[in-house]
Amino acid sequence: MAGVMRDLEAIRDENLKLLAVSGDDSGQIQKWGAQRELIFARLREKNLQLSTDDQAAAAYLLKEILELDAAVLARLQEYQARLSRKMTGGVKMQRALAASERCHPSVLLQRVA
Repeated sequence: MAGVMRDLEAIRDENLKLLAVSGDDSGQIQKWGAQRELIFARLREKNLQLSTDDQAAAAYLLKEILELDAAVLARLQEYQARLSRKMTGGVKMQRALAASERCHPSVLLQRVA
């Protein structure tokens, strides 16, 4: 079934596109997830009876997709860890600024007084 093979190739290609993007673009990640969900929904709706030749090709594509998924997952986990560190740093900075405001009046208030 050519449609199934096209869908599997599309999933592989979307993984490759995401891995090729430098940096962490949350918009690209969301686009990747939405596109992937559409393709998998389409695959679930189809009767997935493949010829012997297509089965071998599909198995190869699925293996490739799983390997790429592992790389994408690792990148997403790194991205999540960086975001978590940034959020933690932001919270610490916010607390430090709040504490310093209570202890040290601002320069403007010192000049007015």
